[in-house]
Amino acid sequence: MAKPTKLPPFGKLLIERQRFKNLPFLVFICVGAGAWEAAKARNQGGDTQALVMPTESPAGAYTWPVQGCLCVVEWHQPAPDQMIVELVKALLRAGAESVAVWPRWVDYSKPGIEYDASLPAGRRWIQTREMIRVYRPPRKEAARAA
Repeated sequence: MAKPTKLPPFGKLLIERQRFKNLPFLVFICVGAGAWEAAKARNQGGDTQALVMPTESPAGAYTWPVQGCLCVVEWHQPAPDQMIVELVKALLRAGAESVAVWPRWVDYSKPGIEYDASLPAGRRWIQTREMIRVYRPPRKEAARAA
C-alpha cells in the first residue's frame, strides 16, 4: 500500500515550522463538531499548532507531520470511538512522542471511577465516564528484550 501524501487541514503550517526547526510545544488534532473553529482559534497564536481530522476520511488517508511532537486529540462529539483509535495509531506511526486523548464533552468535576460493592471482588471499581488517556509508542529497548 502506498504511503498517503495528503496533509490534514493546517498541516502545511506545521511543516513550515518543522522546516525552520521551530516545533510547537503541543500539536492539537481537533476532531468532531466544531473542529475547524477550534483549530482556527488555536492557530491564532501561542506555541501550539492545530490540525483538523476531517470525519469524512479515515486517519490513514493523511500524512501526519507530527514526528517528535507531543500531540493532544481534542475530541468533540459526535466523532466515533473507532475514529479516535485509528487516529491515535496513525499519529504514533507517524512518530508522535505521545498522544493524549481529551474528550471535551466530559464533566471532569465528577469521579471517573466508582466503587460498586454489589459486584464480585476484583471487579468493584468501575469506570463511570470517559477519561483523558495518554498513549506512547512502544519503547525500542523493551521490544529487543522480549
